[in-house]
Amino acid sequence: MKLKYVGKDIPRPDATAKITGKARFLNDIKLPGMLHCAILRPTIAHGRIVSIDTSEAEKCEGVVKVVTGRDCDIRYGDNIRDFTPMACDRVRHIGEPVAAVIAENAYQAKQAVKKIRAEYEPLPVYVDAREAIKPDAELIHPDSGSFWHLPGLGPKPGTNIANYYRLVKGDVEAGFKEADVVVEGEFNYPWGSCSAIEPHGSIAWFHEDGLIEIWSSSICPFIIREEVARVYGRPASDVRVHIPELGGCFGYKSDITVEQTIAYIASFVPGRPVKWVATRKEDMIGTLIGHGHRASMRLGAKKDGRLTAVSNTIHFSTGAYADTGVHVCIGSTHSSAGPYEIPNCFLESYLVYTNTPPVGAFRGYGHQEGQLAMERLLDMLARKLKISPFELREKNYLGPGKVNALGERMWKTNGDVRACAENVRSAIFSGEKPAEDEKYYYGRGFAAMMKSPKGAPNSSKGCYMKMNPDGSVSINMGGAEVGQGLRNVVRQVAAEALKISPDRVRTYTEIDTQFSPWEWQTIGSMFTIQGGRAIVRAADRVIAMLKRTASQVLKSDEDMLEYDGEYVFLRNDPGVRVEVPKLIHGYMTEDGITIGEVVQAAADCRLPRYSGLDPETGQGSAGVDYTFGAQACQIRIEKQTGRVIVDHFASSFDVGRVINPLQIRGQIVGGVMMGIGAALHEELRFDAEGKALNPFFKKYRFPTIKDAPGKQTVVCVENPGAVGPFGARGIGEHPVVAVAPCILNAIQDAIGVEFRELPVTPDKIKKALEGKSAAKKS
Repeated sequence: MKLKYVGKDIPRPDATAKITGKARFLNDIKLPGMLHCAILRPTIAHGRIVSIDTSEAEKCEGVVKVVTGRDCDIRYGDNIRDFTPMACDRVRHIGEPVAAVIAENAYQAKQAVKKIRAEYEPLPVYVDAREAIKPDAELIHPDSGSFWHLPGLGPKPGTNIANYYRLVKGDVEAGFKEADVVVEGEFNYPWGSCSAIEPHGSIAWFHEDGLIEIWSSSICPFIIREEVARVYGRPASDVRVHIPELGGCFGYKSDITVEQTIAYIASFVPGRPVKWVATRKEDMIGTLIGHGHRASMRLGAKKDGRLTAVSNTIHFSTGAYADTGVHVCIGSTHSSAGPYEIPNCFLESYLVYTNTPPVGAFRGYGHQEGQLAMERLLDMLARKLKISPFELREKNYLGPGKVNALGERMWKTNGDVRACAENVRSAIFSGEKPAEDEKYYYGRGFAAMMKSPKGAPNSSKGCYMKMNPDGSVSINMGGAEVGQGLRNVVRQVAAEALKISPDRVRTYTEIDTQFSPWEWQTIGSMFTIQGGRAIVRAADRVIAMLKRTASQVLKSDEDMLEYDGEYVFLRNDPGVRVEVPKLIHGYMTEDGITIGEVVQAAADCRLPRYSGLDPETGQGSAGVDYTFGAQACQIRIEKQTGRVIVDHFASSFDVGRVINPLQIRGQIVGGVMMGIGAALHEELRFDAEGKALNPFFKKYRFPTIKDAPGKQTVVCVENPGAVGPFGARGIGEHPVVAVAPCILNAIQDAIGVEFRELPVTPDKIKKALEGKSAAKKS
């Protein structure tokens, strides 16, 4: 298919406003009569609230109201209603809201909140799911059995288990009996923070007429609207949510995070808006964090490398609340078989309450955690079988006719992992590996991956498309632009579908639930697939409307008319035509009668036949559309310091169709940098008492430009998919998934040490080398 606009490097429409500092973010918003709030956090991670003395805070200058959760009976959540907007009778993690001060300005609120005195009766603290799951552990939620939850989910009463999920394919015991070789290991993916450049923030305003208005740095305005409406007993039409420009997301601005808390605080001062913006520390421990994932995997194979069985048990430390972590855990479980056909699978996960901040989405949504174990074990298995890690994987890749762990049959339109593997193999492994020298060890690593969109049975993307009198087009959607270039995808897909220049397509700059089409939330690498399909459907409807009117003007059947962006014309006689602008608001005849219709259309798109999971097997149509990929790297390890230097990193993904080459490269190389951060640097650490040790940029080690690979190779395979526009598939999260195992495999190749926990810091490498040296001497 020859395309005119899709596949071209077209500049982003939001670039100018952002680089000139004119883009309007949440913290830029000022409203008449606006108040500000500051939130008190606990000094312990788990304990009963004995007393809260607010008397001194109430006397402070500028204070309008002091709020506590003493009488709060609100519970909320999209999957499991275990969240409260403010601690009621006990605190469950170190970042939990305990009280708040509302004042005339932010400084006054922050000074007054220091005057609140809270006393606690300490309770046992659990920062690891393996401890919290023990039969004699203190219950973090004694009433968990009463929580509302979606069918098939939910806590196990009398335990700290927030959810249990099991996926069964075939007979795993028989599969291991059939195996000639078995490898196993435990792999830990620690906590991390998404830490977007813009922290969380929200404004809530309870109007005198009953309207509740909210502004938020979020990507799920309609979920916020519906949950706030439910909590306060209002129709959804009485809750209006605005999403201004967003300064990044990477996962943790999905789901409801701070909005219910700020709404609860604002409900005490009806008639005036209340604003809160997180400090960096609050953003890291008072919203959502990522990971907390420990997997114990076992993998069996025949002598020829054919996989026979896999078992995996995941202990997922979900934090004090499970609503935002439950689907991350499930996604990690069913994706942990990776891009391979394995006939016998037993994959299970325990989502466990712990006294740490709640876990939510982190770019990759469970897939990078689940597939770390698989890709590390495959390299171990290859060495044990004495075959190439490429050959081993080649024997087991999913492809047309193969069936994944969920029971879904793969088709050519799902993509080609083999082509991706060959691309990175050629980039990294085509020559000889450098030999060890005085300063460095050298290694090369490889890992493959797969990821499906993160959806839900009701997830949908909507599009409102309106043709203007001059033939230009205005488009309104509910997808959040978080830096991924979403608005350019909208322009280019719409331009291609409508056969007009992207310069004639104007996209929305703000989401407003009063005017925007409904959208579940902008997560899971779904927007290009679903949102793009919704755009194509809306364009088709617009073109059909033009043809209907033109059929009356040209006195022809509709199916004999063609459209080229400028004219609607007779197929067999193109000279018989009418200009598109004359048709947009109906066509006025010579006698002044207007015929036809106003050209504007709405459309939406869901993942076809996306379903829930079978309660017995855990299988189901929960992937639908897949992106496969592979990554490889060449590294060197500095002998003196243990520092890992990535010299060359190669990535290849079957994206179906490249919408914008420059943008897709940016997505991929940026995702690789996040993966390098997880593999070598990042960890949000908590001590045994649940206190955060490094919730600041000064102590939380991000990768910087100095850590970037010396060279990044990016190759996109374009095997068109069946769902997305012009065959396009999702790519937003995929570049993160295989980076860590790829680098750990390279480290093993360099120094012969099997690392199973992230991050692999220089100190860990030096310690491992010292241990290896001591073992040799003994």
